[in-house]
Amino acid sequence: MPLKCLLVNPWIADFAAYNFWVRPLGLYKVAQWLEARGAKFHLIDCLSPFRAPGKFRRQVVPFPLTKELKLDRSFARYGISVDQFRQRLKSAGKFDAVLVTSVMSYWYPGIQWVIEEIRDVFPGVPIILGGIYATLWPEHASRVLKPDFLCKGPVQSYSKELADFLGLAPEPSSREKAWYQLPGLFDQADYWAIRTANGCPFACSYCASRIVSGQFAPRQPEDLVKEIVFLHSRGVKQIAFYDDALLVDFDNRLRPILEALLNRDISMVFHTPNGLHARFIHKEVARLLAQSNFQSIRLSLETTNPARQASTGGKVTNTDLEKAVNNLLAAGVSRSSIGVYLLVGLPEQDLDEIEEGVRYVKSLGIRPYLAEFSPIPGTAEWKDLEKKGVVSMDMDPLLTNNTLFFRLFSGYDMERYQALKRLAAS
Repeated sequence: MPLKCLLVNPWIADFAAYNFWVRPLGLYKVAQWLEARGAKFHLIDCLSPFRAPGKFRRQVVPFPLTKELKLDRSFARYGISVDQFRQRLKSAGKFDAVLVTSVMSYWYPGIQWVIEEIRDVFPGVPIILGGIYATLWPEHASRVLKPDFLCKGPVQSYSKELADFLGLAPEPSSREKAWYQLPGLFDQADYWAIRTANGCPFACSYCASRIVSGQFAPRQPEDLVKEIVFLHSRGVKQIAFYDDALLVDFDNRLRPILEALLNRDISMVFHTPNGLHARFIHKEVARLLAQSNFQSIRLSLETTNPARQASTGGKVTNTDLEKAVNNLLAAGVSRSSIGVYLLVGLPEQDLDEIEEGVRYVKSLGIRPYLAEFSPIPGTAEWKDLEKKGVVSMDMDPLLTNNTLFFRLFSGYDMERYQALKRLAAS
């Protein structure tokens, strides 16, 4: 009998959550890995089905650190109800192992709830934990969630160890199929997410992309065209690119994809929620993005301070941003489709710098989006904060929550910060 595995995308546990075209792309890779070694799988996605962009179902729950902190906002579980999860769990039948993914480290209570439910219904079934949290906080994950096996990094990086644990052949017995050729992964949603590459060629001081995803490894454009054509044929109307560097090597990567779709007269709406590198948006790039119906175009600026721009990675300048905005507008992209990310709460970043950024972006006729900083283990910003005694691997990952961290450690006047948020949204 082939090995049967349950794949679980857990609930989000946070103060706020919104469905920006969320898809468990890492679990799809695990499904491909399992199928190529003769195993069967069943997926339970606690974040499906929900509209995108839109809200998840929200159930207020006690914040785990309530005794240590006094909060003015509620903590919640986002996704399907507990009863729905139990129903899906029982209807999945018997299985030999459970593989649970993880995303934001401070969402780990959602994983904890999932594991508790699984162990209650199916005691003794081994649980494997992987994903971003497992990679960045392995000791905490092992101690608190107690998985039977913990995976750090992409599935390819621990292939032999995982195969040995599951009793599978270390090498695939068949050629790995595309995720959409496998049963049970497509859930009939009218939106999807895609990554055209793993990793990122840049090394920004606040980002852990290289730690989590490894070296920059682009996919073949023809494979991505096939994937998008499949999704279009199944009624998908919106696709979000979840790349960290979508426009890098544009002529050899994204350009052939967009041109192939235009030649096939495939009409969809595309989004870039992770933020684009403004310096790469020259006139021809802007023209193709507009022609291909890119909306929700987000540009990463982070700060208008030249010294901080250089120290955090040097990937963009104010001049780069202005040229990008002008090129997009000239190509026909509406102002309402363009937004600019500004980081809030970076070490030694005061509210004056944030206000300067907000007013600068608004002067371009574009909306600024304030992205609250969350320190990530292994990054340059984390190491700097660790030296200062602000963070440590002994702290609870919940304290790195982007809603919580800067409120605890920035020293900001929160009334003024809220006023800046209102200004940005006005």
